[in-house]
Amino acid sequence: MSSTPQHDLDEAPEERPAEPKGRPPWLRRLAPAILLLGALVAGSILFKRLPEEREVELRLDDAATVVQLDVTWTDSSSGSGDRADDTAAVIDSSWRFAEGTAPRAVLTKVSLPDGLYQVEITVGRKDGRDVTSRAITLADESRITLFVH
Repeated sequence: MSSTPQHDLDEAPEERPAEPKGRPPWLRRLAPAILLLGALVAGSILFKRLPEEREVELRLDDAATVVQLDVTWTDSSSGSGDRADDTAAVIDSSWRFAEGTAPRAVLTKVSLPDGLYQVEITVGRKDGRDVTSRAITLADESRITLFVH
């Protein structure tokens, strides 16, 4: 016979799950709320970059002389530099009119997210062309009026 000691399996010490050290119990209850708040903030940032349809009214000064109207929207907030070549046009729109038939107001729609845009408006008249460029910040408005001289 061998002289090895026998252990009674019924008398094994109880193992209790280890409690996390250093974390107060209120933190465990607060963690889901912090996670939800973070998700809401991230979602709001993403939703601001979603395109929104906006109505644009171009009011023409001396509309009877207008024969051509070109509008180019460029996203200034995504450009890396100050040069116009650094950013690509987001939307280009063009209208042609027979002499004396241009309306006083041209209505169009653009689908753009909030942000800073450069709008270049080229007006062709029977006696020449005028180019106007302006910066526009789109936010919550759904209708924009641009006065074209």
